Amino acid sequence: MLKILKLIRIEQWIKNLLIFSVPIFAIEFKFQLFFDLLKVFFGFSLIASSGYIVNDIIDIESDKNHYRKKERMLASGKISISNAKIIFLIIFLIGSAVLFSVSNALLFLSLIYLILSILYSKYLKYIKFIDLITIATFFVIRVFLGSLASNIEASIYLNLLIFISSLTIVTSKKISILKDNNITNSKVKSSIADNYNLNLLNMIFIMSMCSTFLTFNLWVFLKYNFNIIFIISNILLILIFNKFYKLTNKSKTEDFIKILKLKSLFPIYILLFIFLTIIGILL
Repeated sequence: MLKILKLIRIEQWIKNLLIFSVPIFAIEFKFQLFFDLLKVFFGFSLIASSGYIVNDIIDIESDKNHYRKKERMLASGKISISNAKIIFLIIFLIGSAVLFSVSNALLFLSLIYLILSILYSKYLKYIKFIDLITIATFFVIRVFLGSLASNIEASIYLNLLIFISSLTIVTSKKISILKDNNITNSKVKSSIADNYNLNLLNMIFIMSMCSTFLTFNLWVFLKYNFNIIFIISNILLILIFNKFYKLTNKSKTEDFIKILKLKSLFPIYILLFIFLTIIGILL
C-alpha cells in the first residue's frame, strides 16, 4: 500500500487544496458546499495522480539516471510498468466516476488537465516559457474547478494571484535543477540550460514575487477595506518571499512540497497569511 501511495505521489495532493480557495475567499462556509468540494478534491486528486503515473512511465529511463528520482517506484523497479498501468486505470476510473457524480463540466476540465499534463511531460516542458506558463496554468485550473463546483465566480485577482505566484514556484524549481551539479545526463536539465540561464531565471523569479505582492495589494485595495490586518498580511507575505528565496537558492530540491518540509515554520507562515487575509476580508 505504501508503494502505491508513493507511486501516486499523495503528498502532491496538497496543491489541490486550491480547489477550496474560491469559497474560502468568498467567505462561503457551508457544510454541503465543502462536502461537495471534498468529493471534487478527491476525484481530481486521483485524476492528477494518474497523470503522475504516466509521467513516470514516460520518464522512467531518465529517472533511472537521476540521483534522487531513481528511488521512484517505477525507476527503482519496486512497481512494474504493467502493475502501474493497472493502478493508473483503477484510480483514473474512480476519479472520473467521483467527478461525474458531481458535474460533467468538472470531469471535462479535469480530463483537459490530464491531457495537458501528459503533453507537458512529453513535449511542453522542453519549450521556452511555455513550460513556465503551462505549470502556472495547472494551478489556475484547480481554482476553476473550485469555482465550477461551488458556483461562485473566481475573482480575476485571485486567478492572477495564483498564476503569478505559481510562476515563482516553477521558476524556483528550474533554478534548483540548474544549480544541482549532481544531476547529469538529464534531458530536462539540458533543455533548461539551452532555454534559460541563472540570471534570466532569477529575474523571472524576483519579478514574479514582486508581481504577486502588487496583485495581492491591488486585490485588497479595490475589493475590500484596507485595514491593519492586511498590513500584517503584507508583512507575512514579504517574510514568506524572503524565506522562499533563501530556500530556493540554498537547497537543491526540485519539489516545492519538499521545500516546505525544509523549514517547519514556512507552512505556518503561509497558513497564518491565509487566515489573516480571510479575517481582513471579514472586517
